[in-house]
Amino acid sequence: MIIPVYKPVGITSFRVVSRLRTASGVKRIGHSGTLDPFAEGLLIVGLGRASTKLLGQYLHAPKEYYGRIVLGTVTDTYDPTGRIIEQNSFIIPSEIQIQESLERFKGEIQQIPPLFSALKMQGKRLYKAARQGEKIIPPPRRVNIFELELCGLNEDGFNLRVVCSGGTYIRSLAYDLGRDLGMGGHLAQLKRTRIGNFTIEQTVDLEALITQLKTERTGG
Repeated sequence: MIIPVYKPVGITSFRVVSRLRTASGVKRIGHSGTLDPFAEGLLIVGLGRASTKLLGQYLHAPKEYYGRIVLGTVTDTYDPTGRIIEQNSFIIPSEIQIQESLERFKGEIQQIPPLFSALKMQGKRLYKAARQGEKIIPPPRRVNIFELELCGLNEDGFNLRVVCSGGTYIRSLAYDLGRDLGMGGHLAQLKRTRIGNFTIEQTVDLEALITQLKTERTGG
């Protein structure tokens, strides 16, 4: 069974899978691509061996996100959960300046993943190495930004919509945009709204799904 689940803010994707495993009694459960704890939105989950085998196709499918970038403040994780490593005073750029910056990141680009990510290098997860004070710089990798749209200015930054290839880090994109604008920045909010043909309108509430699975399991 493939289920589009709405992952709320404050919970890991792993925790979503763990709770569904407990509720359903199904041991073989997986998801189609991690959403960080601070992010929310569409998480495709597969229940059962047959379904988990299908998840790979969604890992590489185009994805749509809406995000909010805060300018002037750089964190070591490129998101609001990290330690502030740089603080710059600035004047909010004009829409034209931001649009010009966005244009430079459209299409096929080379992107360096965040130091705090689950990628494995030299036998270690990058986030574990970073927490231990080791700075392992991952090599850039090719990703594709199909659409990049400015969705409005805020007093401390701007909102944007991104449609991109699988494997794209929106945190890295936010960091790179901040650098390109000359003041730094980080990704303050993120919502995933589409994976392939699945959209956020199709998602199931996590708590409601857990209740349903428990009921089906116990026959209550």
